[in-house]
Amino acid sequence: MNPTNTPTTSFASPTIVPTLVPSKQRAAKREHATAEQAVVFGSQNHLVGIYHPTTNPVDAETAVIFVTPGMLHNAGPFRLHVDIARQLGCRGVASFRFDLSGIGESLPVGASGRSIDRASDEIREAIDWLQEQHGIQNVILFGLCSGADDSIHAAQRDSRVSGIITMDACGFSTRRFRWNRIRHHYVPRLASLDAWKRLSRRVLGKTSALAWLLQLLPDSSSPEYSTMPIGSDLREYPAREIAEVEFQSLVDRGCRLHMIYTGGALEIYNYAEQFFEMLPGVRWNDQATVDFYPEMDHVAILCEDRKKIVDRVTERAVEFAQQG
Repeated sequence: MNPTNTPTTSFASPTIVPTLVPSKQRAAKREHATAEQAVVFGSQNHLVGIYHPTTNPVDAETAVIFVTPGMLHNAGPFRLHVDIARQLGCRGVASFRFDLSGIGESLPVGASGRSIDRASDEIREAIDWLQEQHGIQNVILFGLCSGADDSIHAAQRDSRVSGIITMDACGFSTRRFRWNRIRHHYVPRLASLDAWKRLSRRVLGKTSALAWLLQLLPDSSSPEYSTMPIGSDLREYPAREIAEVEFQSLVDRGCRLHMIYTGGALEIYNYAEQFFEMLPGVRWNDQATVDFYPEMDHVAILCEDRKKIVDRVTERAVEFAQQG
C-alpha cells in the first residue's frame, strides 16, 4: 500500500534524486552533500551509484570513478570513498562512486565469467553514464585491493581512462623483496621460543619428548588461537609478463599512474622501489609514481592514516585532471 500523498520512485528509473530532510543540528554538517545525486544506470538499470558534482571544475570533461573493493559497497572501507569524493568536489573535480553488480544496492545481474571482466564492463557503463549525462570524456579510476585490479584491467579495455590511482595493487617478487622477507619475517622467528614450539608440534607431534620438554618452558607471546583459519584474498591480477605488457600499453597511450602500497600488502610488497624493480621491462616515461606507507594498515582505519590517504589521493587526482 502507498498513501496517495507519498511519491513513489521505480527502481528502474534512470535517475533517482533523494530528498534529504536533516535536522537543524545536522543541516550545516551535510550542506556540502545536498547536491549529491543518487542514480540508477546500466544496460539493465541494475547498477546504483552516487554522483558528486563540483563547482568551478578544474577540467569539466574529467571525473573520478571509485571502484568498490571486494564485497564492500560504494561508500568504501569506513567511508573512505565518501571522504575522498567530497574533498575532490571542494577541489574542483567531479566524481562517481557506484556498486558493482551483486554488491550494495546494485542487483546481481550481469554476464557470467570472470568477475574482473564483469567489473570492467560495469565500469565502462559508469563511464558511458558520465559521458551521456555530464559530458565527461576522461576518467580517473581509484581502486583499493581487488578494486585496484579491476581498475587496471578496465583501463586496458577503455581508452577514456586517463589515470589510475590504486591502493595495494599487484605485487611481484624481486631479489630485494625476498631478502626483506627473510630478514624481517623469518629471522626473528628463529629466536622465538613459541615458533619452535609450534614447529615441534607439527613435525614431531604433541607426544614427542622434545615437544613435551618445550611445553614446560614459559610462553613468551600472546596465546595462539586456532578457531579461525587463515584467510586468503581472491585476487585476479595477471602474470608478471602480462602485467608488463599491460602497463606499457597504458603508459604508451598517456595514462598516468599513482600506486599506493601499505603495510597491509607486505606479503607481496615490502619496499618503496619494488613497483619499478618488479616490472623491469616497462619504460615508464615519468608516467608513474609510488607511495609506500609500511606503517599503515590495508584500509587506513586510523584517523591520521585516513587523512593522509584522502589528501594524497585528492592531490594526485587534481593533478591528473589539470593535465587533461
